[in-house]
Amino acid sequence: MSAAYLAAVATRRTTYALTAKSSVSDEKIAEIIKHCVKHCPTPFNTQSSRAVLVIGAENTKLWDMVSESALKGMAEGDQKVAQAGKLKAFGGGYGSVLFFEDQAVVDAISAKIPTLAKQFPVWSNNATGMLQHAVWTALCLEGLGANLQHNGAYSDELVADIHKTFSLPKTWTSTAIMPFGDPAAGPGEKAFGSLDDRVKVFKA
Repeated sequence: MSAAYLAAVATRRTTYALTAKSSVSDEKIAEIIKHCVKHCPTPFNTQSSRAVLVIGAENTKLWDMVSESALKGMAEGDQKVAQAGKLKAFGGGYGSVLFFEDQAVVDAISAKIPTLAKQFPVWSNNATGMLQHAVWTALCLEGLGANLQHNGAYSDELVADIHKTFSLPKTWTSTAIMPFGDPAAGPGEKAFGSLDDRVKVFKA
């Protein structure tokens, strides 16, 4: 029964070579994101995870802001050129999904159950990771390429600009940005280490 799901998990790959096209409709992409946000688990069903879909010119606007923030203050040279190239590629996709956790929700449940207050931020991170994986896998199953970046919090100024540009609550904390689009090339080969070193099984 789990074969189809496990095959889907293996289908999810990191694709950096993206085009500004999408063979999947905007409506379908939004439907996928909404479905994942609805059904992915959150601690104590707090439903703290948030997602924002930006497409076309809005995606360009996002990555222009990220690039400006990331490159500001970098010394001229090969490293800056390489970073600028990477950011340009991310912004060259069809769109991006921005992932957030609503800190107001996390703080509220922490105050309600103080004995677990230190754990809720950890569980919140778990929740956003599961949401990111679900969206990423679903987009890959539709034939889109995607990758996961963490550029949304380069600086307080960038955080403020993103919130202002897209009219987002200030309590939404950026956890990741997922650029996507029709792939210009497939993902590279992926090497795997020994699972014996990564998985332990104990039974009586």
